[in-house]
Amino acid sequence: MSFRPPALALVFAASAFAAGGPSQVEKVVRRIEASRSLPRNLRTLCAEIGPRMAGTAGMRRAVAWARSAFEEAGVDSVEVEPVPMPLRWEEGKTGVGVLGGQGFPIRAASSALSPATPRDGIEAEAAYAGIGSPGHILRRRGELADKLLLIRLHEVDSFEGLAVEQRDAMIAMREAAEIGAAGVLFVATRPNGLMYRHVNGIQGKIDPLPSAVLAREDGLRLLRALEDNPSLRLRLDLPNKIGGGYDTHNVMAEIRGSERPREIVLLGAHLDSWDMGAGCLDNASNAAAVVEAARAAVAAGVRPRRTLRFALFGGEELGLFGSRAYIRRRRGELDNHVAVIVHDMGAGPVKGYSVGGRRDLLENLQAVLEPLAERGPLEPVTEAFFGSDHFDFLLQGVPSLIAIQDTSAYYASYHSEADTFDKIDMPQVRAAAAAAAAVALGIADLRERFGKRLSRAGVDDLLRETGLDEQMKFLGIWDDWETGDRAYLEPRTAPAKR
Repeated sequence: MSFRPPALALVFAASAFAAGGPSQVEKVVRRIEASRSLPRNLRTLCAEIGPRMAGTAGMRRAVAWARSAFEEAGVDSVEVEPVPMPLRWEEGKTGVGVLGGQGFPIRAASSALSPATPRDGIEAEAAYAGIGSPGHILRRRGELADKLLLIRLHEVDSFEGLAVEQRDAMIAMREAAEIGAAGVLFVATRPNGLMYRHVNGIQGKIDPLPSAVLAREDGLRLLRALEDNPSLRLRLDLPNKIGGGYDTHNVMAEIRGSERPREIVLLGAHLDSWDMGAGCLDNASNAAAVVEAARAAVAAGVRPRRTLRFALFGGEELGLFGSRAYIRRRRGELDNHVAVIVHDMGAGPVKGYSVGGRRDLLENLQAVLEPLAERGPLEPVTEAFFGSDHFDFLLQGVPSLIAIQDTSAYYASYHSEADTFDKIDMPQVRAAAAAAAAVALGIADLRERFGKRLSRAGVDDLLRETGLDEQMKFLGIWDDWETGDRAYLEPRTAPAKR
């Protein structure tokens, strides 16, 4: 869809463009396009630091890098904030084997946040338990109890397919736990032995049952063996290491606004990754882009009306913990957050920005995007969805945008050991960084406020209108919204922490 209000675009142009020369946006974009620091920072994150799962030495090195990179950029302030995490999880030496002399090598990886098996592992009969269709396991309760369930998820061939995989895996895990299965083995959704790691829940809790992902070819071979021998027995070893709570960190930087410094436009991305691959597409490319946006703005001498805040969140992969901690810590500032912009869809070209169902933001967003049209059209879209650090800001009624990127080169490597530096297309990363900086700066320099903060009632209406309420109920976080740690924070709260 396309929204092009010329009058509003002229208002933006008058505010952002310097007479007789390039605009603030153009100055910043040119610096990003010529930057040597962006590829250097991305190589550091991917090739030198590598995997950055919360609680690991890699994440601690990434936090130190982020702080140093923002300081070197010359921003007005940098702050590192603790993010409380509920538990520590690390994969042990995962093993899956066929018992009874019919064995063959099976490559497997523990699901994220799977509990450990007993010291001697689990030995049980195997059973094929479908594809994660609702009710399928429950209807076979008597047949499947106490068995190791094989789930054959559909092969993923798109980014949307990843969401289907996540949904089906969550259904299978819940139903398997309800009937008292011994554990769950998921046949991988990607071919050629590619291994990856997902969570089967989004609340940062240990799963109710042990589970693992089997390399697709090995899993399919195991299913064929099960057809020949319905009494096939398996052994599952998951010596995972599970510990108590700890702190990971968010890293913040600011360029103070010239006229309305208390009003904040936040540009963010998550810094953490899973422990497979190097986390380059998810999400080092966007973390480096946020740092580059800050560097380029300072280098260009930009000082917009409102404060630009740059945030690299920790703990996103385990349940959006970094953005949730930010909101709790800065609850007194929420009314002053004019907009939050998040990048977290790989390193592909930016196609536009979602307003999360907030149609009242479309006109102003189109005005901000208009000056960027000569570098390729960016379109506002209204789709609302869970899944990244924009979400808890949306629940607080803050205008929340997430970049919509081309994911055709992203989905196959998602959360996998193939998410490595060779997948990076640097011109596309530059373009994404330029879009991020331009949108944040454009919103920060609008004459009028980009959008209002919705009331609790307004957010309730938005959740119903977009179907997010049903998504939240499926994900098990609806109670958190109604009365828990995702509840709406009224503007009666204490002054902002600085």
